[in-house]
Amino acid sequence: MGFLKKAISKKDLYVNNEWSAELLKMLGIDAGCSNREKLGEITYFTCLKHLSECMGKLPIIQYREDPLKGKERIRGKPLHYLLNTEPNPYMTATTFWETVELNRNHFGNAFVYQEYYRIGRNAGQVKNLWILPTNEVTVWVDNRGIFGIPNGIWYVWQDSRSGKSWRFNCDEILHYKSSLSWDGIVGLSIRDILILQIEQAMSAQKFLNKLYKTNMFGGKIMVQYTGDMDIKGESALVRKLESFSSNTGSGKFIPLPLGITATMLDMKLTDAQFFELNKYSALQIAAAFGIKPNILNNYDKSSYSNSETQQLDFYINSLLPNLKGYKEENTRKLLTTSELADSNTLEHDTRELFKLDPVNQMNRLQKGVNNFMITANEAREELGQPYSDEPVANMLIGNGNYIRLDQVGTQWRKGKNNDKSDTGNT
Repeated sequence: MGFLKKAISKKDLYVNNEWSAELLKMLGIDAGCSNREKLGEITYFTCLKHLSECMGKLPIIQYREDPLKGKERIRGKPLHYLLNTEPNPYMTATTFWETVELNRNHFGNAFVYQEYYRIGRNAGQVKNLWILPTNEVTVWVDNRGIFGIPNGIWYVWQDSRSGKSWRFNCDEILHYKSSLSWDGIVGLSIRDILILQIEQAMSAQKFLNKLYKTNMFGGKIMVQYTGDMDIKGESALVRKLESFSSNTGSGKFIPLPLGITATMLDMKLTDAQFFELNKYSALQIAAAFGIKPNILNNYDKSSYSNSETQQLDFYINSLLPNLKGYKEENTRKLLTTSELADSNTLEHDTRELFKLDPVNQMNRLQKGVNNFMITANEAREELGQPYSDEPVANMLIGNGNYIRLDQVGTQWRKGKNNDKSDTGNT
């Protein structure tokens, strides 16, 4: 008889819903911090926010790899509107992709259901994209082909609101996973891997909050006396000492009755290297996400050029692997069979990450146009200007003094045709 095997992730070892956490507390078991509490840790929240916003602001473009023309952009496809404007009637594209990235980083997995047109001329095309609650979805591997697909992967959504269970095959679900996985099917959550570091940082925040609430910052005076004194007498003594320190003279001198001594208590977090340890813990959490120190407003040993290098390093080593994963999942599940056969791909446009100031942007475009790299209309498109109707605006132009490498020196030979076609001038 066949059987189903559940794909296990590390999140299955932890309790996600609130009622079961309470049950564990009743049994004397510490379930750790909840998901909502973990988001309150500032470094963890900053990392999630930055990665989500980076993914939300990048448009997705459909390209085609042509053997002769190379990589060219495909325009006018219905999928473009779906991915970049309105994935479903309740979300804009920015909100949608930010939410997907937040789930992918926080839970290790993000699941998106593809709703298709069933009838009509658009039958078979994607109609809407819906984000499924990650903590309510489990992944099952059908080893024996019980549902008709040998070794098929199925996604089961247990809806907590209606109590219903929904089953989807792998072609219906866009599964975006983290870069860490034990089996290549389910991603691991950085939240679970760094649970000790995150809880340590949260404990430090709670410690500071408690100090503020109890007014423990600054110097304190401990009054010691011999004998016994009731609460009323202690309160009278404290009021008398406070009146001397605030109303009498400069407040620097306080007279004390015989048998009473005062000792200064000064609590300094610097003595315990609290801030140094807290900063080190924050940098460790950020490093796990690939976030650079300047994103955390840590500019120690930093400069303008250093921050620019950190931004480039973040794109190459942190964001680029994620974008490649999105590209592969979107391409293989959102494009049709004919589009895949025609070498179509769906990629994020990363130019939004490297916006230049107007002067540098104009210099870059000018060099591109003058060196046969881009046309004038392509440059105008990047500037947000409409295309020019002049035919030359769609032609490659440049410096006419260039010459091919194999023709260098031929212009000085005598007795040969030295026209422009011979020298390679354009």
